[in-house]
Amino acid sequence: MNVYAQINDAKVVEIIPPYVNESGEAVPIEQRYTPEFVQTLVDITDVNPRPLEGWTYDGSVFAAPVPYVPTAAEIIERNTQQRASLMNGAAQSMSPVMVSLQLGNATEEEVAIAKDWQGYYRALKEVDVSLAEPDWPEAPPHI
Repeated sequence: MNVYAQINDAKVVEIIPPYVNESGEAVPIEQRYTPEFVQTLVDITDVNPRPLEGWTYDGSVFAAPVPYVPTAAEIIERNTQQRASLMNGAAQSMSPVMVSLQLGNATEEEVAIAKDWQGYYRALKEVDVSLAEPDWPEAPPHI
């Protein structure tokens, strides 16, 4: 009993298993599908390892998909955007406390909160954005 891979644009889009009728007889693929569809199939019964959906096929060889690896520039751009977003959030979180500090009527708790957020903001500036998985500092609790 044969197993087939449907190929579309050099990719496996579907795996078609054998089909057995009520009498226990295998039904040939040509009796199950149109000739046009059968032309898109490749017999993978004896292929090892057996390809899966998403694999590529060059007409003779199947290959597992290669995971995308971002370039150094893409990593830096993504992490720079992440840092900017986190810094913006930190600035917004510090804003109410900063007003109290500037007016000179901040409580000791507000001063402590402001120091925590300023430390977090500084720590964000020091993150190495060239790393694929940077170690982002943990934000202080929200006010």
